[in-house]
Amino acid sequence: MRSRYSAYVTGNLPYLKKSWHPDTYPELSEQDLQTKWLRLEIIKAKKGLKKSIVEFKAWFEDEGMEHALHEISLFKLYKKRWVYVEPMDSWN
Repeated sequence: MRSRYSAYVTGNLPYLKKSWHPDTYPELSEQDLQTKWLRLEIIKAKKGLKKSIVEFKAWFEDEGMEHALHEISLFKLYKKRWVYVEPMDSWN
């Protein structure tokens, strides 16, 4: 999760693609990575053998105001790497 956040901050599009499950990867461009990210807060994480869940808040700036993206994310083991799959509605 932290490495993906860092990739968003630095605009590292190749890393984002590599760390995203190919079944759910959206076509991203450099323009999609223009957000000014401020900080990452990991709220809760649960690691499993084949899937893991991370709840986080990623703080960003928009028009001089600070906002937070709050998400519960599903990660799965894919080809011996942890990759982001999709957001979840809850921990269930």
